[in-house]
Amino acid sequence: MKVVKITKDNTTTKPLNQNKMKARIIILIWFTLIGLLLIIGIYSCSASYHFGKFLKKGGTIDTTERIISVEKVIKVNGKDSIITVLMPLNCPEIQIPLTRQEIRYKYRIKRDSIETIRYVTKWKTKEVVKVAKIQQRKTFNWFWIGLGIGLIIPILFRFVIKKL
Repeated sequence: MKVVKITKDNTTTKPLNQNKMKARIIILIWFTLIGLLLIIGIYSCSASYHFGKFLKKGGTIDTTERIISVEKVIKVNGKDSIITVLMPLNCPEIQIPLTRQEIRYKYRIKRDSIETIRYVTKWKTKEVVKVAKIQQRKTFNWFWIGLGIGLIIPILFRFVIKKL
């Protein structure tokens, strides 16, 4: 079955190829989808929406007063004179709350540093205990030498007294 168009002057036009019709319809659908996505992207969320989310997550804006110097150059009698004016201005500064990842990272750093401190202190205490044991062994030897001398001297006195 042929599709034939009849114009106002009763002349027929050539029938359109079915593949060309499908291609034109697909192109039209693509352009409408892209257009809808662009419109949705432009009008979807505004700055006030993002500002509300920022405040809900705990963000704050603090105003701090800063002093800015403004210089003006004025010509008086052919000479340049510079006038400086100090102006206090309120400058808003944003304090952004930490994200989950930043909180986890800080916790890991703190935990790892505490673990390394524990390990180092444990290692140092073991080393101090070893040194103390070695020093005790040296003094312990002096104890036995003194004990031996203390036992030998009375025996010698008895031997000398018997001979006299």
